[in-house]
Amino acid sequence: MDLPYRRRDCDIATCLLPLPVEPEDWVAAFHIYADASGKLRKSDYTSFCGYVGHVSEWSTVTQEWDNCRFKWRVPPIHMAKIEKPERDAEWLKIQTQWGNDWQARKNAMLEDFAAIIRRSSVVCVGAVVDAAHFRKLANADPEFNNTFKDSMYLAFHTVVTRGIEQTEVVDKHSSISLVIDDDQEYSMMCYQLLQTLKVTNPKIKDRVDAIAFVNDTTFPGVQAADVIAYVARGLMIEELTTGVEVPASELLKSLTLGLVHQPLHFTPKILDEMQADLHKAAKK
Repeated sequence: MDLPYRRRDCDIATCLLPLPVEPEDWVAAFHIYADASGKLRKSDYTSFCGYVGHVSEWSTVTQEWDNCRFKWRVPPIHMAKIEKPERDAEWLKIQTQWGNDWQARKNAMLEDFAAIIRRSSVVCVGAVVDAAHFRKLANADPEFNNTFKDSMYLAFHTVVTRGIEQTEVVDKHSSISLVIDDDQEYSMMCYQLLQTLKVTNPKIKDRVDAIAFVNDTTFPGVQAADVIAYVARGLMIEELTTGVEVPASELLKSLTLGLVHQPLHFTPKILDEMQADLHKAAKK
């Protein structure tokens, strides 16, 4: 590509330098790849997480992800299948091939994939919601129910709004596309949620111009989103069931730039505070 060089009437020290790129010359577009973990309608925990990044960075991540699969000789990454390979023929085959080394190789493989995210310039966004506690509050409090709707609405809203916020560090106007797994359970739900958010939030209407539902087997971005959604959900479950703060795993650290960008956890305590703040604001 020809660079816009300075005029020849400048001094020799600067005339060969390329001109700085003006903001309007950088045509940008961003993608948010997102995925859910757990059965949304039945689960006590709703996890909807993913990554936002510039399209140029997603091209690099996609190539590295597929190359990593090639190196390890494994099927598309899906955490539920990896953790319970007996439920999936492809991953059961891998477990059988690795034999006694299965656990060690599995962990090393996941760290290898997480390292791709750690090296990249995509940013984690998302939320894990204690759906059981959310439903308890919503059933007893119409105002809370009307405001926050359901746990998936809260998680989806978090992904979209935080995704937009992350892009504003470098660009406040370029388009953003949502790319989501075409899972039958929630694909139409996500489409309807986005339309609802566009009605109530002008920034979302202005910035998010497309939503696509894709097969996760051929889109590494969705596979990466599945990993962080699964790991973040597992952390919340462990902390709430044990009642103690659980140290972040090395896998989670790699997936979140050392916990700099990590999914929000809407625990019972946080949800109770949201309810209290809602009522306090209504009294003003």
